[in-house]
Amino acid sequence: MAFYGEGVTFLNFDGTYFSQKQLFHFPHEWLDFTDLSQTNLYCHPESLAEIQQRLNEHKNKGITLIGSGNYHYVSYLLLQEIDEPFTLVLFDHHTDLGNEEESLISCGCWVSYALEHIPFLERVVMIGPSSAQIHPRYSSKLTIFSNEHSPKLILSNIQTNAVYISIDKDVLCRDDALTNWEQGTMRLADLLQYVKYILDSKKVIGLDICGEYPQASVNLFDPICREALLKNQYANRQIIETCLQSSKRFVHRPRFA
Repeated sequence: MAFYGEGVTFLNFDGTYFSQKQLFHFPHEWLDFTDLSQTNLYCHPESLAEIQQRLNEHKNKGITLIGSGNYHYVSYLLLQEIDEPFTLVLFDHHTDLGNEEESLISCGCWVSYALEHIPFLERVVMIGPSSAQIHPRYSSKLTIFSNEHSPKLILSNIQTNAVYISIDKDVLCRDDALTNWEQGTMRLADLLQYVKYILDSKKVIGLDICGEYPQASVNLFDPICREALLKNQYANRQIIETCLQSSKRFVHRPRFA
């Protein structure tokens, strides 16, 4: 199989991509959300509706770069566009299941919203959470793996032909990414191996990436910001290129320095 998405889209909530200039070599478009309020961590219903409207109007439906992990709830809106049975494969150091008391969608509970409200979502396969407390309501539709399982075993838990992949780079170790959340231990090479294995075996209909370091675009002279820029840009580029190399729709451009 292959990647069946179309286009690369940058979502501008926090300005984190302006400094990742290597990514601009890919055919892309921008969607700006900086005019919206109450979107950081939790999203107010009015802002959520406006985000969804702008997403519905954009042309590219393929690779979406969301920004920092504070906006990971946008994945829920992207999943709502899918009109066939699919599995969500989530690479994340956290389960993002939240708890039953949360009234607003957030970066920490969007997976629960997806399981409750997206009819074509048949299963969620998570790779990388540090802990997993699963509400019984979701246990039949949720499988959680640590970083140490083979791609073949993970693939055996994906029963649908269509797959959507969501990646929070906080699943990666500090050597390969720098985020504003507690991070895991997965290496970028292992993440890419998982993604390639899924691409080779399934119809991947979309992929999103978050986990940027919000301060990285503010002060590039700060050593931590510079580290975040270089590592996150490289990781993003590798993930995007992995998809493009297997794509049925993209005309892949040559690698760049």
